[in-house]
Formats: sequence, structure tokens, C-alpha cells
Amino acid sequence: MDTELTTLAASAANALVGALTTETWERARALLARLRRTPDTDRLPLELDRDRALLLAEPADRRTRDDLTAAWRLRFRRLIEDDPDAARALLDLVAELAPHAAPQPGPVFNAESHDRSRIYQATGDMNFGQAPKP
Repeated sequence: MDTELTTLAASAANALVGALTTETWERARALLARLRRTPDTDRLPLELDRDRALLLAEPADRRTRDDLTAAWRLRFRRLIEDDPDAARALLDLVAELAPHAAPQPGPVFNAESHDRSRIYQATGDMNFGQAPKP
């Protein structure tokens, strides 16, 4: 699967799980209904309700949130692989839910190094071989 579609699946999963504990969760349900009807997508509303109940029972449980996000990410990747048109519905989901999703704690860095390359990542200034400017 190409990197953009993998990123889309991850973004959709983050937006969906983030929205489950906000006032936009019903909108998430409606957006998922736009996916092409298959035996798998017919179960989505029930799973969405179950996942919402899990998050509401223990809103501070980071492990549950991470597990649910990973599960939805995998499901969305499979949906895109089976039906490339699902990408459009997931783009709509991200566009509508991401601004309203629960804030994620801290930055998330992803990088891949090859051969002898180096990776430098920061959330602020980086200075190499010189003093920082005031």
C-alpha cells in the first residue's frame, strides 16, 4: 500500500477514536455510513458504539485508546485495499473530525533511516556547531 494511503488510514483512525468521546461522535457514525456496504462495514456502527463505551468508561486509559486506534487503522487500511473509493470517504472523515478530535498528547515523530543517513527531529530549534541566537 502506498505511503499516502497508509497515512490516510492512520489519520482517519486517530480522528475517529479522538472524536468518540466528544460531541462529534454521531457525526463520525454518519461519515462511516458513507463507506460502501459490505459485511464488514455493516458491523461498523456496533463496533463504534462498543469502542465509545470503552473510552467513556476509562477516558484516561491511554492503552485502550492506542489499541482502538491501531485496530481502526488496520481496518481502514484493509478497506482502502479492498475498495479504493473508500479513500474519499476517509478523507471526508478526517477533514470533518480531525479539528474536533480530542487533543493528542505531545508530538509524534516517525522516521526511517537508510544506509548511513542521520535523522534529526525536534519540536523546537536545532543548532549544529554554533551557539543559539538570542
